[in-house]
Amino acid sequence: MRTPNRASDMFPYLRSPGQRFNLQLLQEAAYRELVQHLDRIEGSTIIVLDEAMIGPFELVTKPKFFADRGIRLVALKPDLVLPKDIRNIVYVLRPRVSLMDQLVGHVKAYGQVGGRQFHILFAPRRSCLCVNQLQNKGVIGSFGRIDELSWSFLPLDADVVTMEIPNAYRDVSIDGDTSSLYQVAIGLVQLQRLYGRIPKIYGKGVQAQRVWDQAKHLGMEEKSLYNGDKGAIDQLILLDRGIDLLSPLATQLTYEGLIDEFYGIRQNKLNLPADLFSSDKTAEGRRPEEHLLETSEKKTILMHSGEQLYAELRNKNFNEVTKLLARKAREIHTQMHATSQDKTVQEIKSFVENVLPQLMAQKKSTSEHTTIAGLIHEQVNNTTFSDDLAAEQEFMVCADIDKPSAYIEDKIASKADLRNVMRLICLQCAAGSGLKDKLLNHYKREVAQVYGLEVLLTFSNLEMAGLLHPQTDSRAYAVLRKTLHLTVEDNVEVDPKDISYVHSFYAPLTARLVELSLKPLGWQTLKSQINNLHGPTFEDFQAQLIGIGGRNAGSTVSEGSLLHVPRVVLVCFVGGCTFAEIAALRFLADQEDNNVEFLIATTKIINKNTFLDSLMST
Repeated sequence: MRTPNRASDMFPYLRSPGQRFNLQLLQEAAYRELVQHLDRIEGSTIIVLDEAMIGPFELVTKPKFFADRGIRLVALKPDLVLPKDIRNIVYVLRPRVSLMDQLVGHVKAYGQVGGRQFHILFAPRRSCLCVNQLQNKGVIGSFGRIDELSWSFLPLDADVVTMEIPNAYRDVSIDGDTSSLYQVAIGLVQLQRLYGRIPKIYGKGVQAQRVWDQAKHLGMEEKSLYNGDKGAIDQLILLDRGIDLLSPLATQLTYEGLIDEFYGIRQNKLNLPADLFSSDKTAEGRRPEEHLLETSEKKTILMHSGEQLYAELRNKNFNEVTKLLARKAREIHTQMHATSQDKTVQEIKSFVENVLPQLMAQKKSTSEHTTIAGLIHEQVNNTTFSDDLAAEQEFMVCADIDKPSAYIEDKIASKADLRNVMRLICLQCAAGSGLKDKLLNHYKREVAQVYGLEVLLTFSNLEMAGLLHPQTDSRAYAVLRKTLHLTVEDNVEVDPKDISYVHSFYAPLTARLVELSLKPLGWQTLKSQINNLHGPTFEDFQAQLIGIGGRNAGSTVSEGSLLHVPRVVLVCFVGGCTFAEIAALRFLADQEDNNVEFLIATTKIINKNTFLDSLMST
């Protein structure tokens, strides 16, 4: 079978001009591993994808790759119908024992076809528990290859990598499953294989410390990879989600953050009902080739840095976005209707052939984002949205933080959405560094009376996850709000000067820590300020003989010019991060005085809804 010459051609936006690290290397490595596995399987093939693997696949390859090889893709489900003429059934799965019964059912239903073989690719690791389950059910003999796709961090954009583990924070804090921490450690080692040794490491939080301890141990075992180079990444900052539980609960007010909270962005794609976009019919501009498993009634809009207009809008406060779109529409209209009286025939021809197609593409993109902005505008103008926002901002300034909130009590009495009620209670807890026992019991009693006793299981989950807990004497948030300027009263949303614009008022604690660490002696100064946050504050330095080397990611900087080269800082969120936190870091990178490039790594991009959903389910 023939492999395309350039895997990186699939995702050109992963390489940003002038950037010291090239995430196409990461995509190419994952792509090559997949190709090698498929090349070992001879004959007609169908790939059965666990729902959790559809997203990672879309970050590594395109549907055309499978079409060129004659490979069909289908979603895993109990009643799956498999064609009789297919010789190889390849399952690509997360290592979950609960999925094995479906495989057993498929083998018993379709395994009698002569010459047919089943195969499994576990991602990211082969599971002995899963294999034992197949063995106990008596079907292990029907499986040919049982391998693993060692995918850890996968590139989402030119400066973001993700593991696509949606429940990482819950897995560790509620279920006691630390496999995601080990996977982050493996991911850090893999990044250093590609981009070279990271000399300076700083971190905060219990799980961040555990990740680094494992990563360092794994790195020590890989001395054969060492080639003496310091890599493209100068510094690693590891942040445990548990040190800042207010930021993922807060309402994001960037364009990208609001889109994600209202409609959900999945692997750089936004799916909305096609009939919302009246100017182009369902079949027009949907780019079905971008999808592994396409749904006919949706319109798909790509949301990554390769889309020029979106790259310009994504990190802006929403109040600035509508103004930018209006200006863009006027500019396009002016260019398209510019007089041609003074132009020669050759100039008109050049305009029609070269400029007009670009203007039409810009017009289409502007129209799409104007529609999306209109949908968001309706949502944010809703009274409930503005009232919720006012309530959470009251908590952020620690107003009446030790008393029952009349607003929360009204929400409970009207039996408002339970998730939002719990979010507001958790926000009050985060801002108060806990709730007094009397207040927490009051909320439990009120919520249980209205929503039923089963809601107490939800309270139990949130307590295990650290979102609800008794008040501590440290009052960490109240202190840090002042010392780190987490709330900014006179913040500017349009052409902002501070990262607090991402919430129109509040600077995410995680991003503020990164910002202050950039200053001379930054981490040393920070250590004493953040000691009252939960978990250890740590630092480490990797000498040249740590045992990890790698390619310098395309950096060809001469020694004489190193002073002018931006340092590259890898910020790794253990347990998820929001688009608002990413926007804040990008804002810092855009400030010339900082002279920094960020590579942002996360177990998953989360928002207030997905974060709470993962924790509330029992």
